[in-house]
Amino acid sequence: MRIALVDPASYTLPYDHHLASALARRGHDVELLAAPFPFGSPPEPDGYRRSELFFVRSGPLLRRSPRSPLRFAAKGIEYLPSARRLLRRVDELDPDVVHVQWLPYPALDRRWLRALARKGPVVFTAHDVLPQRSEDRVELWRDVFSTAHRTVVHSEPARERLLGLGIEPGKLAVVPHAVFPARGAVSPPAGRSLLFFGLIRRSKGLDLLI
Repeated sequence: MRIALVDPASYTLPYDHHLASALARRGHDVELLAAPFPFGSPPEPDGYRRSELFFVRSGPLLRRSPRSPLRFAAKGIEYLPSARRLLRRVDELDPDVVHVQWLPYPALDRRWLRALARKGPVVFTAHDVLPQRSEDRVELWRDVFSTAHRTVVHSEPARERLLGLGIEPGKLAVVPHAVFPARGAVSPPAGRSLLFFGLIRRSKGLDLLI
């Protein structure tokens, strides 16, 4: 099976890497369509191919200055050419399925998502079922989930939440999140330590942790 795996902003490139590698080991032909990885060196493809289609100019520049006030303008200028490159590359690949991992700009991304869905099967993984910062955009996300032929969630509560939005049960699949092997030995924590990972946003509850 030919699979196009899409992560437009390379939000979860390590996750994409493990997924693409596992699919390749099962004999599938996989190409990861992503952006330059903003957090260090990307993992070397293992049995699959990776093409950088999104933010190819602004990505390397912003890696050196990730908090630059120009980052949104730079990405905005590159957005439309990036979407066009994606559609052209998918046409060239002619995959059996397109598996989309994230929609960083859902109000815009759903346009190319619809274009892909008209050409063939599209799977969307809802890593964050309904982002808290998007609670006022329920109709937008309902449109996204309805456009995809199948939506993958990582838990039963996530599935129930999408059912509550009116998504058809047959369009939902639960696939638990993978646990990746640790790199080297892991020492137990000592002293007074708090681990908080992910983006620092109000919805993450850092104030409650402290």
